[in-house]
Amino acid sequence: MNGKFWGNIGLSVVIFGLVTFAVLKVSASSGVQGVLLPEVTVSASTEELLHSVKLARSAVDVQKKGHQVKAIFAIENKGGHDIKNVSILCTLFDSQNKEQGRDKWVVYDTVKSHGQGFFTFSDKRFISSSVVRSDCQIVDLQVAAPPAITVHRASGGHGAAAQDSGHGTAH
Repeated sequence: MNGKFWGNIGLSVVIFGLVTFAVLKVSASSGVQGVLLPEVTVSASTEELLHSVKLARSAVDVQKKGHQVKAIFAIENKGGHDIKNVSILCTLFDSQNKEQGRDKWVVYDTVKSHGQGFFTFSDKRFISSSVVRSDCQIVDLQVAAPPAITVHRASGGHGAAAQDSGHGTAH
């Protein structure tokens, strides 16, 4: 019984412990899918804004061939702030209502305060072609900061009009 023997025993105990932990974790959750696809959570900053921002419409369509996916979203912003970088997470289901995975889209455009925006995505993604239904929700967004620089255009030309507004210099 040398050091190599005891090293192999120790390694076996560690591997057995990891396997036991994994089996307990999978059995405590809703199977392997529960471990790989945890519950959807919304960030704390987004939760505060969700009372005034809503996903009014969502649709995810997967073509049977070519993995071409078309996603359409309508976002309503009834709040007092413009919003941007809206992350939308869609849970995808087959005809037996079994979850087939999740996919995420990010709307980088700004949705103005008290306005709405319609956004369409069409790209190639590896999503199961058996998907027939989606359940989408906003999981993250940011308040759009006002621009750091504003441009004021003087009507007319140079000289007195520009000087009166305080935006020009005399020639």
